[in-house]
Amino acid sequence: MAEQATTAAPDKFTVDSIEVAGATVLTANEIENIVYPFIGEGRTSADVDAARKALQDAYATRGFEAAVVDVPPQDEAHFAHGIIQIRVSEAPVGEVRVAGAKHHSADTVLRQLPAVVPGKPVNLKDLQVQLAEANRIPDRTVTPSFKPSKAEGAIDVELKVKDSLPLHGSIELSNDHSPNTHPLRLAASLRYTNLWGAGHTVSGSYIVTPEARSETEVFSGSYNAPLLGTPWSLVVFGYKSNSNIAALGGTQVLGNGYQVGARAIYRLSGEKTDQSFSVGFDYKDFKENLVLNDNSSIKSPIRYIPLVLGYSLSIPTDKSQFDLNLGGTLGLRVIKRGDPCVGKDANGGCVFEDQFGIKGYLARENFAHLNVDLSYSQLIADDVSLIVRFAGQYADSHLVSNEQFSIGGGSSVRGYLQSEAVGDLGIAETLQLDGPSLADSLPDFVGEFRPYAFADWGIVSTVDPLKDQQSRFGLASVGGGLRVRVFKYFKGDVAVGVPLKTRS
Repeated sequence: MAEQATTAAPDKFTVDSIEVAGATVLTANEIENIVYPFIGEGRTSADVDAARKALQDAYATRGFEAAVVDVPPQDEAHFAHGIIQIRVSEAPVGEVRVAGAKHHSADTVLRQLPAVVPGKPVNLKDLQVQLAEANRIPDRTVTPSFKPSKAEGAIDVELKVKDSLPLHGSIELSNDHSPNTHPLRLAASLRYTNLWGAGHTVSGSYIVTPEARSETEVFSGSYNAPLLGTPWSLVVFGYKSNSNIAALGGTQVLGNGYQVGARAIYRLSGEKTDQSFSVGFDYKDFKENLVLNDNSSIKSPIRYIPLVLGYSLSIPTDKSQFDLNLGGTLGLRVIKRGDPCVGKDANGGCVFEDQFGIKGYLARENFAHLNVDLSYSQLIADDVSLIVRFAGQYADSHLVSNEQFSIGGGSSVRGYLQSEAVGDLGIAETLQLDGPSLADSLPDFVGEFRPYAFADWGIVSTVDPLKDQQSRFGLASVGGGLRVRVFKYFKGDVAVGVPLKTRS
């Protein structure tokens, strides 16, 4: 084959057109708009290189950073007619291999990463977003690596999977209990995170008071189905509760009930942040009897459907972690089917009991409340962290007990019993200092031995209280604790809180 005739470019020349060979990602119109500023008389080699760089930048901006744009030796005949040739090697994907997957499907990994398809250029920007979504599946991380392919100009991709058995279980015994109940609580949970080989998660839990099962017994379960290839997930959940709880003020609450709910979750993944939006409905059905001092009782069943909205934001860095959760709950309607009539309206229709009014003075079915949960942790020294937490609720009216904000207990103001104070409005704050782990100074079977100190504070109040009813309660405590992990699987947390305020 005869060699292509080439010639050295003069200092200045005319460029009538620029031909781009090998471009499949960019359209003809996009290419024309990119190279048009470099066409005309009196052009130099610097103008041609600027056109090449503009094309290279266009590929990089769109995520095709592996593409290579160069200016080959020019054909003498084409150059004489003002035609400049630029060549693009888009580095298509050659072979794709999934390695290391023991408990998760390789096909699922490939479906989650459509940016990696043999024969097509790899879009690194899309791949980064898809990897962030793929790595949301619990117990599995995927890391890509690239190497030159046997096919000229192509690259092979290896998707390295590091996974673990997607089955988890736990048993916990604690004394985090509510007032006037036996102190111990036993909780067991089981979770499987790779149902159908598609990263679906199913979980169940059981909580009971071992000394008196009638005081507390709760069954719960959930199912989380991520829709592969989309930012959407669907979640359904529910729980069934049986309780016989003695409360303050000489009143007993005897009852049971259940709740089921569904959420659609849309996730937004960024390079440095994770965000999600959720919307869904709950169905709540609770049957209760209020037993008063004179042993008389009032039935107060309630069934209703609220709309629930949510937003979450997470910003992790090397030395800090910020998490924000916002929620809104709007009462939509009460389910009156099966309730007895207490009268007739003007048209002769049935007037039902006011379920909300019986359960709470001036409580109404079209209620609304907003919730916020915020936490921030900062590494302030070697293995020493400062943690700040804030939770709050604002309501537009008096709420039934199922919707109220509570403080007290291991997850709120420590040093008090669980839900020792409740109200329609409330805030709770925590300031905690986690000291360095002392595990390195202990035997090898001790994986964690970390002391911490804390100060907790909270306040709740009631909207539209009854006459002479105390409408505001404040709790505060200081204390310290110790988190321990031994033999890898056994964990313990001992916290001692000193109350600074009484509930009365």
